[in-house]
Amino acid sequence: MRDSTCFEFGAGRDLIIPLAFSARGARRFITLDIERLAKLELIRSNAAVISRLSETNQPDMKSLEDLDRCWRIDYRAPADARTTGLPAGSIDCAVSVETLEHIPKSDIAAILNELRRIMRPDGLVLMQIDYGDHFKSFDPSISSFNFLTYSDEDWAPFQSRFQYVNRLRHSEYLQLFREAGFELLCDQPDRRPPEQQILERLAPRFKSFSPEDLFTLGSLIVGRPADPSKGN
Repeated sequence: MRDSTCFEFGAGRDLIIPLAFSARGARRFITLDIERLAKLELIRSNAAVISRLSETNQPDMKSLEDLDRCWRIDYRAPADARTTGLPAGSIDCAVSVETLEHIPKSDIAAILNELRRIMRPDGLVLMQIDYGDHFKSFDPSISSFNFLTYSDEDWAPFQSRFQYVNRLRHSEYLQLFREAGFELLCDQPDRRPPEQQILERLAPRFKSFSPEDLFTLGSLIVGRPADPSKGN
């Protein structure tokens, strides 16, 4: 990580990931978001904690424009991860934390293709994905897999630009990474026991998936650009 150039999409409000990477020695961290969501007070609070824990003495930030000077963080928003404008082969490490599940499948494919273009041959991608029903955080009485019982038509009213969830399963993500030209080094699926009440009401879209795939709550996927000389 030290002296590396890192990249993130889905920066969010508090920039905890770029701050942590910077504290560990990243030379530059480019972080993108489709909207300008970053909140200075949240970032300053996290920066103070990380400075204390890492025993570094960073100058205080007065504005988001100080991120580059103080932490070597290049915050870009609004920005499109499908077309970053970054040079080919310029990124050592690409990170995303609980963002991919909020992006339509076709856009995920475009983002991964762009990542493949900007990654160095020995670079790494680390993607943490939440496969669960996000409405459980508002209603603990429902299953983490409740949304698998809805057809696309019935699920559509619950989708919005603020709470879009693609409902892709683990195998679909792995296929997207491979199709974009990444070799998967490891994936850590968080598999849960099948729930009979969900299986009995399963929407047609999901009937072809194995129980293991359906009841995977999340995963950390780690990959690198595949070597073209090795073929498929």
